[in-house]
Amino acid sequence: MDDNQLGRNIQHLRIIHNETLDELGSIIHCAKSTVKGYENGSRKPDLQTLQLLSAHYNKPVDELLYTDLTGLENISIDLNSSAHTTELLRVILPLYRSEEAMKNPNFKNGYDLSQRLLEAFSNAEVLSGSMIVRIFEAFVKATDESDSPEAVANLVWSVFVWWSQIADTNKLLSLQNKLLSKKLNIKDYMSLKDTEDSSITEKKAGFVSDFDGIVTEALKALKSEQEWSDLADYYLALRYVVGMVDTDLSTEMNSAVGMQMMLSFMTLGNSHAFTFCKACLSEK
Repeated sequence: MDDNQLGRNIQHLRIIHNETLDELGSIIHCAKSTVKGYENGSRKPDLQTLQLLSAHYNKPVDELLYTDLTGLENISIDLNSSAHTTELLRVILPLYRSEEAMKNPNFKNGYDLSQRLLEAFSNAEVLSGSMIVRIFEAFVKATDESDSPEAVANLVWSVFVWWSQIADTNKLLSLQNKLLSKKLNIKDYMSLKDTEDSSITEKKAGFVSDFDGIVTEALKALKSEQEWSDLADYYLALRYVVGMVDTDLSTEMNSAVGMQMMLSFMTLGNSHAFTFCKACLSEK
């Protein structure tokens, strides 16, 4: 066992959960100096404290003690009522499966991992940042191996979830959660650009460049299937709403265009657009 593996794990988990020494101390009933001692290895927590840490970070005591957790990233949406938010996420970003699609090993792997990811979101659990990459790659392989529209739809799903993890956790995810829980209007959401860090802007631009062709081809494939055409239209509008597009327009204008598209699709009977608008715009 590393002499201070536990201390580094505690420090890393605290940091990716955006907690101060004081905040963690209040949770595990210790002074700030005591938590600092745990992290630098000068002090060792007793069993009761370890159990409190385990419950707080949703990690078994053995993992805290013996596993290197410093490679974990916070891809959780632990904001206010995470379980409720996850249920809304399941509706706004629907996952698909069919008996035939589940016969493909890569599709099944991607679907099972997606459910695991949503479970982690609901439990405010910290997972490896590579999880969403593995999901994306599984659905890419599934689409290469079959003409399953479920695989194509879930591939697009994985890109949108991946996109949500790029932005500043303290700003974008907080705003998204409030938007989903009907506590934030579109004007507030679009104001994010004014305070967005330049490094985040660069990452988002790189992401759009890398995935634009993939998403465009996926939406074309869905659009060609009458049963899946509405989903393709919905995701097209959603790309603009969340700014996952490369245009000459500002982020604010793209979002406004996306919402107009969403409202138009809703009036044409698109059930996905209706669900989104009802979740995001009603009961502000």
